[in-house]
Amino acid sequence: MKRVQFGRYGGPETMSLGEHTLPELAPGRVRVRVRAAAINPLDWKIRQGVMKIVTGRKFPQGMGSDFAGVVEQVGTDVTDFRAGDEVFGTVEIKKQGAFAEVVDADARLVVRKPASLSFSEAACIPIPAATAWAAIVGAARAQPGSRIFINGCSGAVGSAAVQLALAHGAHVSGSCGPASVASVRSAGVDPVFTYADKASFASNGPYDAVFDTLGTLSVSDGLALLTPKGRFVDINPTPGRMLRGFVSGRYSMVFATAGFKNLQELAGLANEGKLRSSIGLEAPFTDALSIVKNAELGPRPPGRIVLLMRGN
Repeated sequence: MKRVQFGRYGGPETMSLGEHTLPELAPGRVRVRVRAAAINPLDWKIRQGVMKIVTGRKFPQGMGSDFAGVVEQVGTDVTDFRAGDEVFGTVEIKKQGAFAEVVDADARLVVRKPASLSFSEAACIPIPAATAWAAIVGAARAQPGSRIFINGCSGAVGSAAVQLALAHGAHVSGSCGPASVASVRSAGVDPVFTYADKASFASNGPYDAVFDTLGTLSVSDGLALLTPKGRFVDINPTPGRMLRGFVSGRYSMVFATAGFKNLQELAGLANEGKLRSSIGLEAPFTDALSIVKNAELGPRPPGRIVLLMRGN
């Protein structure tokens, strides 16, 4: 089968579209014929080597995390799926390879695709929505009446966080770039501020939770926006931010892995229309190298970028 892979850590020049043979399917895994794979910044960050302590130095390595497709085979320990099921899911950091014709994934990271969703829409869910769930439902404990501020509410994680917070009855305000203000406001964020207008979103507080999706809000500034029992939620794990945050006692660092166990709930919300992904570009898998390179180096189109496999 063909997949996007890289032979060493580095820039886009290390990628190639190569042949790969999957190993014998392990007992707890499922083999999926990929129909769509969504691109996440994590994909090229792994290729750049930011996670090399986890991904190691055995090459070539595959690229791609989030996918949707049709089950071809299940491991001997898998009872929840069978060949022909339409599913979506993600793969572990150590076993990337969703930008491929076929992918093997841990069955615990795969759920059935609602019939109401296209393969592209389903592929956009896992990492952004799981991250948002860990932040908004897990750390921020969104509930009716909560006041939540989301810094970067127009991106993939930010828009998922907005929808999850609203679905749990919270009041959401946030910041975004000037070009996104109208669309973010129409999504239910009120009020909406531009990134440069920090004084205004500070005066709109205090908040029960502040979720910084970008890492552009200092921990000190984020903590200053909170109620006495409020929570600053972060997904930007630099040593300085974590040290400053944990000293405060009102800081939470979250990762997508904490939300993967909630993929079924996320699928349900998507099926109900309460969780939607904006798709900015669908491109054929044959153009994957140039599409990933352009997404990495920018500028990127608004909305998610999805690779479509043959047959879509």
